[in-house]
Amino acid sequence: MKSKNEIPAYSRKDFLRTAGSAALFAALGITVTSCGSPTDPNGDNTTPGPNPPPGGSTGIVIDGNKITINLNNSNTSGLKNSGGWLLITQAQTIVVNVDGTLIRAFSSVCTHEGCTTNWQFSGGIFECTCHGSRFNTAGQVIRGPAATNLPEYAVTRSGDNVVIQK
Repeated sequence: MKSKNEIPAYSRKDFLRTAGSAALFAALGITVTSCGSPTDPNGDNTTPGPNPPPGGSTGIVIDGNKITINLNNSNTSGLKNSGGWLLITQAQTIVVNVDGTLIRAFSSVCTHEGCTTNWQFSGGIFECTCHGSRFNTAGQVIRGPAATNLPEYAVTRSGDNVVIQK
């Protein structure tokens, strides 16, 4: 009978297979992501791009189909600036500040295969990293495999408060 603390034995072949695969991926610059949720240190399912918030209040309130964002919160203040963005996984919503004043919101459910949490934003382009579909800040497909634009939500802004109606 094995003890709980006993480390299982691995063959040299298993070790080399694992190490070789990791080295190949690293050499080619390939990263592996899952189709599950990103790490969520708050347990509140919000991920501002590109960094998750530190602990505490996120400045986001979700009430049914209504999302309220307080831009004075340190976790959401990036949305005050052009290119700032936020992925709200619990509400399946992507929010972006297009030009410093215009804030737009879209469904984060990719129209290709339905991935919801694997998003990147750079140079005014959203990319669903599940299969590489790209969308501009109007939610329009600019590279497939997705063939349908992201659904857009109504956004109103009053000072530093943003309300999204899905």
